Amino acid sequence: MTPRASLHRTLLLLAAGALGGLFSGAAFAQGTASPAWPSRPVRVIIPQPPGGVLDILIRALAEPLRQQFGHPVVVDNRPGGNNVVGLEACAGAAPDGYTLCAVSAEVLSTYPLVEPALYARYSSIVPVTLIARNAGVLLANPSVPAKDLREFVAWARTQTGLNYSSSGAGSTPNLLWEYIKQHDGLRIEHVPYRGIIEAFNEMAAGRVQVSYIALGFALEPIATGRVKPLAVLGSARSPRLPEVPSLGELGYAFPYDGPWWGFAAPAGTPAPVMDRIAAATRAALQDPALRSRLLEPQAYEAVGNTPAEFAAIIEGERSRGAAIVRAAGIEVR
Repeated sequence: MTPRASLHRTLLLLAAGALGGLFSGAAFAQGTASPAWPSRPVRVIIPQPPGGVLDILIRALAEPLRQQFGHPVVVDNRPGGNNVVGLEACAGAAPDGYTLCAVSAEVLSTYPLVEPALYARYSSIVPVTLIARNAGVLLANPSVPAKDLREFVAWARTQTGLNYSSSGAGSTPNLLWEYIKQHDGLRIEHVPYRGIIEAFNEMAAGRVQVSYIALGFALEPIATGRVKPLAVLGSARSPRLPEVPSLGELGYAFPYDGPWWGFAAPAGTPAPVMDRIAAATRAALQDPALRSRLLEPQAYEAVGNTPAEFAAIIEGERSRGAAIVRAAGIEVR
């Protein structure tokens, strides 16, 4: 099955589940068909190492979700295989609503086009809700003698032995820097790491020259001078970094504005349960402590949409993903 056919199948399953909910929702709620959900802790598999952007977001969300569910949310980090280990564990879990997985944009938009054999191992997972979005920023370590991307390109053309770090093949840092290499004729080698935080730390320590990460995570290291911003993704500057140019204004037509993160579930998870998770996430994102501690300081846009709305976003991202992969000079498989 092709990645697009797989996604269309997911959309059909969501529609069928919604119709089925008209007949089974009441029975589900009353417990005549299934016990009330949730009646025990809910596990969230994070397919990345602890301390990363996705890990921080889900751990911060766990307590507001516990309040919504009335039961604990247990975080289970399963890094490895460029997210595949954790996502495969989610795909093979019982479809009862007690196992979810946290997903980032790449694993559902560009990975299927770059590594289809790996994507096939978790392609059955179904979207539940988009949690939040953020901007993205290209970064350099402080020893790089450039104050923005234009100056970096001019400097890099005179250098050899330069490297950029990423969280793996098909990740946004990988595709973004390959695109810039193609656009500007640069010689920069790709150095993949186990996760985006390891990639970031190696760049900040000076062992590689440049990388990319979500803006929210980078704001504090930028403010303290640990790293320097070169450009923000998209066509406009970020209000949080008004002095940093955007890719658009620098003449780059990279078709991606920044990262997002969401929840997915094993195929077959009952539609009423997925609706409940989406509604609980939407309510949890309004928690004052969560907003003041994480979302607002790190410029997250909270979402919490329905499974069908999230599936539609993924389909659009998949179409844009093909353009991103091609822009990076990589063959769409």
